[in-house]
Amino acid sequence: MFKIYKRTIHIGMSENPQGRLEYQIEEGSGSSLSKILAIPAMIAGTIVGTLVFSVFFAVLLIPLGIVGYKAWRLMKTVQQQNLRQGEGDSISAEYTVISDSEPDKK
Repeated sequence: MFKIYKRTIHIGMSENPQGRLEYQIEEGSGSSLSKILAIPAMIAGTIVGTLVFSVFFAVLLIPLGIVGYKAWRLMKTVQQQNLRQGEGDSISAEYTVISDSEPDKK
């Protein structure tokens, strides 16, 4: 917390004939106002900072969430299409038979 002081320097002759430098420090009226406003200003700064921080992450995370959801749905759709295509397929194989005997000719 900042304190504002008003300095007043009086130079002159006093009761002491040698002359001396006198000064006093007076607390200005502005510092009492700053004491009154310090706590509400800190509370307001905390609230505003929290709101700005929250809005920043909302602006950042909402689009990322939407993109992630769309990517997840696309992956699910592709998986379902692959399963549907796999149900009607047949397995084909090539094979060769090796035998000593000749096949019967009809």
